[in-house]
Amino acid sequence: MNRKENKMSMKTQVITTLALFFICVSASAQEKIVVGGSGSLNEEIADLAKAYMAKNSSDVIEVRPESMSTEGGIEGVRIGRFHIGLISRPLTQSEKGKLLYLPIARSMTGIVIHKSIAVDNLTEAQICDVFSGKLKSWKELGANDANITVLTRKRDDNNTETFREKMACFKDLVITPHAIALVRGNEVLAALDKRPGTVGIVNLGSNYRDYENIKAVPINSISPTAETARTEKYRYFSERGLITQGEPHGLTKRFIEFMTTPEGRKIIGSQGAIPIR
Repeated sequence: MNRKENKMSMKTQVITTLALFFICVSASAQEKIVVGGSGSLNEEIADLAKAYMAKNSSDVIEVRPESMSTEGGIEGVRIGRFHIGLISRPLTQSEKGKLLYLPIARSMTGIVIHKSIAVDNLTEAQICDVFSGKLKSWKELGANDANITVLTRKRDDNNTETFREKMACFKDLVITPHAIALVRGNEVLAALDKRPGTVGIVNLGSNYRDYENIKAVPINSISPTAETARTEKYRYFSERGLITQGEPHGLTKRFIEFMTTPEGRKIIGSQGAIPIR
């Protein structure tokens, strides 16, 4: 190899080495976290991630789109699948361990029916009679003659627990054995949307707004709105929060801090949730 060829070879090696160096630096500078769990604030968290990444292009936040329930969020953080878990209630004492809980919003829960059912208000007593099976037709509530079909969740139904905690007649109520039990909240919403006559207790967050044929019924003449929940005139809401494995750091900490900014709070409240951080 002559001197000229040797010089070109060395130059190529230097360029290759520098290119690899910059690739490694770029890769090491990029940080990624994964968020998942309960679907009650999933859309808001996804919007928060998009807004944050628009300002911080070297950071990556993956929000799992599927609803995995509160238990799924807890387990995901415990095994290291998620950096942030989404949950729809505070942690119990037995669940805490090394997990850190951070409340971020109030989310309303409501009695939801198909829009074709001409019921515009329910009293607490009527709600309990519907879910116990005492009332069997919407005609008994002044609406059209359609059978009442109660929809429930098989497990992890924090929405129903909200009613048990805050509605006296619902506290120890035994739900009708004729109720149809579904697994996920989205399945309940889809069934309410497609089957007139059904009734369910669901979260009134972003997923609820995706269905055009359903409505939340006022309770004791008080409609579920951000204002009535903020003033606690509408009492049926629950706390939504995040969990991390110990104190958050790095991108996890920065993303959580972004949620408390004016822009972050606005995004959280965009679908009806009430920011509390």
